Amino acid sequence: MKIKMVSTYPPMKCGIGEHARHVVKSLQNAGIKPEIIRIKDRYSSNPFQFLDLARRAAKNTNEKDIIHIQFQLTIFGKLFGILPGFYIIPFLMYLKSHTKAKIVMALHDSPSKDYSMKGSKKEKLLFYYFKFIYFFLKLYVDKFIAHSKNGERINIKEWKVKREKIVTLPLGLPTNIVNLNQNKCKEKLGYKDKKILLILGYIRGSKNYDVVLDALAKLDKNFILLIAGEVQLEKDQVVYDNIVKKRDKLGLKDRVKLLGFVSDEKLTLLLNAADVGIDLRSQGGGDFLSSTMAMEIAHNIPILGSGIPSFEKLKEEEKCIETFNENDVGDITKKINVLLKDKTKIAYLKKQTKEYWKKNNWNEIGKNTKRLYLSLIK
Repeated sequence: MKIKMVSTYPPMKCGIGEHARHVVKSLQNAGIKPEIIRIKDRYSSNPFQFLDLARRAAKNTNEKDIIHIQFQLTIFGKLFGILPGFYIIPFLMYLKSHTKAKIVMALHDSPSKDYSMKGSKKEKLLFYYFKFIYFFLKLYVDKFIAHSKNGERINIKEWKVKREKIVTLPLGLPTNIVNLNQNKCKEKLGYKDKKILLILGYIRGSKNYDVVLDALAKLDKNFILLIAGEVQLEKDQVVYDNIVKKRDKLGLKDRVKLLGFVSDEKLTLLLNAADVGIDLRSQGGGDFLSSTMAMEIAHNIPILGSGIPSFEKLKEEEKCIETFNENDVGDITKKINVLLKDKTKIAYLKKQTKEYWKKNNWNEIGKNTKRLYLSLIK
C-alpha cells in the first residue's frame, strides 16, 4: 500500500501544511511512510501546475494505494486570478482517469448555509461557489475526513455527502509535551505571582481584541494579558497598532504584552505559565477548530473561546472548554473570573481536557488514519 499525501507541506508555513506535517509524522509512527506531493504555488493561475501535481500523485499507483488530499480553497490555485480553489476540479478529474487508487480528502473548509446566509454578500456568493465545487468533490472522492462531529453533520445534512463516505478525525493534539512547574515558569518570564491570560496565534482583523482588553480593565491588577503572535498579513498591521492604542488608552501598558514571534523554548514557558488560554476567533460557521487551541489543550490549560458554532459544539460534546458571547465584555469578564477562581470548574475542565487528549492526540490520529486506509483497500 502506497500513500501519496497532497499538501503545501513542506516547506510552506501555513495551517494546512502544518496539519499535513503532523499527519505524516503520526502515520510514520503507525508504520506508514507517505510520499509527499507538494503544492508549490497555492495561488497559481496556471492549470498545468495542478495537472502536473495530479500526474505526480497518480504515478505508479493502483487499486491498493491511497491518495490523501488536504483540501482548502486557498491552496488549489485561482482561475483567472479570481476564483479560488478552482483547479481542484481538473486535478480530481485527472486522478479518476489515470489511477484506480482510492481518493481520501481532508476537508479544511465546510461552510454552513445558515451561517453564510446571515453574513455579507461576499459570504453568500462564496457559499454558492462552494456548491459548485462540492458537486465535483462528491463525484470523485471516495472518502471525506471531517475534523469534528459538527463538520460531519454539516457535510451530511447540508452538502448531502453520503454518511458512509465521511468519517471524523479531529485535528490532532501534540504529544511532545514538556510539563514544567507553573510558578517557576512565571518567574522566568518575569511575571511572578501574576495571573496570566494567554492569546496565541497570528494577529488578525477577524479577532476581537477590544473585548478582552475592555475585560482586563475591569479585572484585578494582578491579571496580565500576553499576546504571542506576529502580524502575518500587511493589512493586519493596523490591527496591531489599534491594540497598542487601546492598551495605552485604558492604562494597561504594564499589563498587556505583545510578544510577537516566540521561540519554541519561550512558547513552552508560556504554555506552562498560563492560567487561562483565550481564543478570539470569530470565523467558524462550519467545521473549524484551532491549532493553537490544540496546543493549549495538550498542556491542560483551561480555555475560554469565543462562542462560534465550532467551539460551542466542542464545549457541548467534549465539555473541555468554556465559551463566551463574542462581543460581550461582561460575559468574558465573568468567565475569566470563573476560570481563575472556581476550583471545582477548573478541576472539571482539566479532567475533561485530559480525556479529550487521550482520544485525540496525534498518535491516536495516526492509528485511526491507518485504519481508514486499510478499510478502503480491502
